[in-house]
Amino acid sequence: MIIDELKGIKKQARLALPEDDTYLYRLGVALYGFASINSFMTEIICHIDNSKNRIALINETSRNVLDIFRQTLKMLKTQKKHKVIHNIMQQTADLFEKLNTQRNDFVHPYPITNKKSEQILHRRVDDKGKYFEVDNAFLDQFIRELHKVSSGLYEIRRAVKLII
Repeated sequence: MIIDELKGIKKQARLALPEDDTYLYRLGVALYGFASINSFMTEIICHIDNSKNRIALINETSRNVLDIFRQTLKMLKTQKKHKVIHNIMQQTADLFEKLNTQRNDFVHPYPITNKKSEQILHRRVDDKGKYFEVDNAFLDQFIRELHKVSSGLYEIRRAVKLII
């Protein structure tokens, strides 16, 4: 039944899509997961700084949300508040920045037929001129890293709720 449903979804678009449904599923989880983490980050910012407007933050780019998250951390350090979360906020911001860059690798690539005759996304790394396929291993690693960012944000939220 699920297989028929997946085939029906694929038929809606006249596109050469990967045969591997798990590849498409991973892409969906990675994209949805990143959007969820981005939203969670805006929630944390607003928990810490009630002068921030969550609706306005949600409309910002991920890069801007990250910058505001880092500004919030800087404010906490300047005010010597919530010292217990400074390190985890820094680690979470750094990992989110890495994921934001990697997200671009599967949001802005182009589809190809690879040497195995599979449909897959292909990405050029500008600074080194290398090309790579956005494969299942890349997506699995991205999803694992999303989990780490999420865990950091939960830790921050728990600490902030206890302190406030």
